Amino acid sequence: MHRTQIYFEEAFFEELKEQAKQANTSISGYIRDVVAKDLAKTKQPKNAPDFSEFAGLWQDRDISQQDLREKAWK
Repeated sequence: MHRTQIYFEEAFFEELKEQAKQANTSISGYIRDVVAKDLAKTKQPKNAPDFSEFAGLWQDRDISQQDLREKAWK
């Protein structure tokens, strides 16, 4: 495990201590957990766009190549 030093403003550190206490862990353990969760979120694949509202949009239309060509060259 790598050791590092981080400087926090006093008010921020007090909040951090309180959160670690509520989580029943050390401050460094709490920081590791929060950073690990944040890094895991960035590794998750982005949600694919939802195109379900467009399903069946062209259902009753003639979209054959021939029909499209005829309309395009008019």
